[in-house]
Amino acid sequence: MKPLCLKIGHVDHPGGRKGHSFSTPLCGGLAIAGTIVLLGMGLVPSRQFAGFAFGITVLLVLGALDDRKHVPAPVRLSMQTLAVGAGMCFFGEVYLQNLGSLTGGADVELGGHAIWFTIFAAVGVINAVNMVDGMDGLAGGFAVLVVGIILSLAAGTSAVNIVLLCLTIGSILGFLMFNLRTPWQRHARIFLGDAGSLVLGFILAWFAIQGAQGPTAVMDPITAVWLFGLPLVDTVYLMVSRVARGKSPLAADNYHFHHLLQRAGLSPGWALYAWLAVAGSFVAAGLFAQAMEINEGARFVAFLAVFAVYCGLMNACWAKLAPRASAKVARSSS
Repeated sequence: MKPLCLKIGHVDHPGGRKGHSFSTPLCGGLAIAGTIVLLGMGLVPSRQFAGFAFGITVLLVLGALDDRKHVPAPVRLSMQTLAVGAGMCFFGEVYLQNLGSLTGGADVELGGHAIWFTIFAAVGVINAVNMVDGMDGLAGGFAVLVVGIILSLAAGTSAVNIVLLCLTIGSILGFLMFNLRTPWQRHARIFLGDAGSLVLGFILAWFAIQGAQGPTAVMDPITAVWLFGLPLVDTVYLMVSRVARGKSPLAADNYHFHHLLQRAGLSPGWALYAWLAVAGSFVAAGLFAQAMEINEGARFVAFLAVFAVYCGLMNACWAKLAPRASAKVARSSS
């Protein structure tokens, strides 16, 4: 895909908030989606896979358009809703039926609101993954972590799910070979692009919802929330803070957790490892709580408490780093 993207100018140019120094092809998402859809058509043709492929394709088109020219937020949300509503819920028949025992008693059944709540939750995950994709290897590394956990939990379930999970991990690992910074690869040779981050968000939402619902569920619904812990708390924190600063909640800025890590002095490589370690801590906490059969309501309250602590720490860290950054700018301009 790289020569094609170079030929048609589908590249990400340096400048503005971007930290890279070379024009880089945005072919990661195209390659990942193409691999999964084309191989899946031959290996697991079914109505469910048709929904999976439909959702991926819609978001791939949306992301590719957004990579070339900014797509307005209403159009983005409409296409994301189409991908989830038609692909995931209608064709794939994957949707949230209950939220588990969040109140400590009976399961919270969604009934007639199941489809709409599924769209809300899945679109939220899609945008959370898209918003944290600001550093080489971050979205791809997180996706491998989550899909790998779900694959280990789902061993022995539907063969279709196992095949799709393996295809997903294989395609992402192939992408990371060209995207991760290593001693023999000083900069990324390709980028994921919005096309890739939106597709990965859809795939992760699909597997998480599927794995937490129905008689073949391999985890509790609240465990799925913990799997996405860091992207979710980071996204909600940013959207609220932007509104507090008088900006649009969807406006781009440099106040993500991975920006904080780099502002604190970590190199992009070490910032990636630190981010994945924190994300892995959320995942480990969720899995440990499930294994210990801790009350789901208590796990939900614990997640809210962790979110509150996260917000407080982020505010404190940014307040400490902001004067240092301002002094650095002043010294460089003098």
